[in-house]
Parts: sequence; structure tokens; C-alpha cells
Amino acid sequence: MKALTADAIVGSWHLLRWSIEYPDGRPSMLPFGEDALGLIVYAPDGWMTATMCRRQRSGLSAPTPARASSASKALAFDEYLSYGGRWRLDGEVLIHELMLSMNPGLLGLPQRRLARLEADGRQLELIAEEHDAASGRSRRHRIRWTRPLS
Repeated sequence: MKALTADAIVGSWHLLRWSIEYPDGRPSMLPFGEDALGLIVYAPDGWMTATMCRRQRSGLSAPTPARASSASKALAFDEYLSYGGRWRLDGEVLIHELMLSMNPGLLGLPQRRLARLEADGRQLELIAEEHDAASGRSRRHRIRWTRPLS
């Protein structure tokens, strides 16, 4: 592993894989499929933005969202994730302080990610533990990113 510093993280990263693992033995899942698309950008001034989606997204039922059915808009929401805000590094934890999010439930909640940088500095893995107090279940998100070649 390479030393984790802000300078090593700054830049653009493309999604390799997003998986969710369940410690209770349920099979892991890929929320947006094997070939999901994603981009995360960490700017040197402390701002960041992240977007991930299913590669083959469902279309809306009309040419514009205002005219589309509620069902097709809900499906579009389920197949896309986006947020942005401030970022900082605290040891091995990358913290995203969200200013905007497609999911309003994330606003105001720091998104903490254990960060691991491969020795060559070209791959970044972000790991997030999530616990659902209502069900008592936990799950782990593993999101692997790579630096684009050019």
C-alpha cells in the first residue's frame, strides 16, 4: 500500500467496481451491475464530486423529466447516484461532507470511507460500513477506483 496523503488522492478516478458485502452470510451484490460507470473527483481546494450509475440505464417515459411518469423517474433514481461537497483526510479515513446529494437523506451526515491506495498510486479502494438500526443488519460497501490513463 502507498502512503495515503491528500496529494495522492487529488485528481479524477474512474469506477472499477462497487460491491456490497453482508457479514450475515447473504451473497454480496453489485448495485449497478458488473459494468457500472462512475467518476469521482477530488480537487486540491477540498471540494469533491462523485457520480455512479448503471451502464444501461432505463429511459424515461417522456422526453423530459417533467413529463415522465413517476414510475420511470423512480427507476432513473434507483439507477443513479450523485453527490458533492467538501472532502478531507483523517488518517486512513476519507470524509465527504455533503453539500448536495441526489439522496437528501445523506445531507448533513459525514460520509466516512476507509481509504486504501495501491502501491503504484493508480487504484483507490474506499470502504464504508453501514448499520441499519431498524433491522439490526450491517453491510460493507467496497468501491474500487482507478486513475484514467489520460
